[in-house]
Amino acid sequence: HYSSGMTVRLAFAVAAHLEPEILIIDEILAVGDKDFQVKSTRRMQSFYARGATILLVTHNMDAVKSLCSKAAWLDHGTIRAYGSAEEVVNAYTASSQ
Repeated sequence: HYSSGMTVRLAFAVAAHLEPEILIIDEILAVGDKDFQVKSTRRMQSFYARGATILLVTHNMDAVKSLCSKAAWLDHGTIRAYGSAEEVVNAYTASSQ
C-alpha cells in the first residue's frame, strides 16, 4: 500500500514522462517535500513553455500567480471570477479578508 503522497508522486512522474498536450493537476503542490514541489513546479513550467495546456486545481494562490496566465475562481460550482491569474487571485484574497 502507498500513502496518498506517494500515490500522487507516482502519478505525476508517469504524467511528466508522457508529454501530454493537456495536463490536469489537482493539488500536486500540497503533498511531498520541498524538493518534490520544486521539481513539480519546474516540470509544469516546461510543459507550459512547450505549449501544453495545464489545468491546475489548487488553493495555493502563489502557485496560481506563478504558473497560470488565466484563472477561474469556483465557489460551490459557481464561477465567481474569471480572467488573468493576478486579477482572480486578488479578488479571491480580497473576499476572504
